[in-house]
Amino acid sequence: MKLYNYLIAALATLTIACAPEPESPKEYPALATLDNTMWYSYDQKTNTYYDIWYDGGGRGRMLGYDTQERENETVNRPFDYTFEPANDIHDGVVRVNFDDGIRYGGPLIPKGTFQINNTDVYFIQLYEVDEEGNVIYDLEGHIKSAIQMWKE
Repeated sequence: MKLYNYLIAALATLTIACAPEPESPKEYPALATLDNTMWYSYDQKTNTYYDIWYDGGGRGRMLGYDTQERENETVNRPFDYTFEPANDIHDGVVRVNFDDGIRYGGPLIPKGTFQINNTDVYFIQLYEVDEEGNVIYDLEGHIKSAIQMWKE
């Protein structure tokens, strides 16, 4: 029995000594601007792959393609945008006004909160909003429209 106790103690010591150090959480810089960045999105309902370009000067464009290889452009929606960087009170806030009059707004979620294909990404969650910036709901109480986008 003593031998068994010594064996258990030795295994416990080796386990503790060989245990890997816990990884410290990764820290990523907050985005100060969206200017000159490109983001990805995908719409499952229409099977459309998007590249969203924030060109600078408050202008951008959302380009949609029918395949992941992005060979055949099917959507081209220019927009105006504003971005309020994160501060102590809130994450960054993005507002997008498409040239067709449809508006979206929502948070930029810091990198490290979400992963796409096992990679930490910055993530923007936009909801269709009215002129006052209030989220629009359908008759059943569901959010009318949303757009998610990410970038590494």
